[in-house]
Amino acid sequence: MAKAGDVACVVLPDGLGWCNGAGNVLGVYLHGLFEDPAVLQALFGANTPTLDSVFDGLTDYISQHFEAGVLASLIASSNPS
Repeated sequence: MAKAGDVACVVLPDGLGWCNGAGNVLGVYLHGLFEDPAVLQALFGANTPTLDSVFDGLTDYISQHFEAGVLASLIASSNPS
């Protein structure tokens, strides 16, 4: 492609996204991007809970409202042996 003059240009910092003259795009998924509070603030304009804080809240809720052993019994009953 380069010999034919079809050279991609970087469109995201650090080479995380490329675009050629025909408009074809190559992008790289950024694992954990939506877990960064600064990224969430920049994208959505508000303080948004992180994935970790959501899971922590779910854990707290379960510990307060479920009887001990309920989750283990549900998992065991749905797992055919």
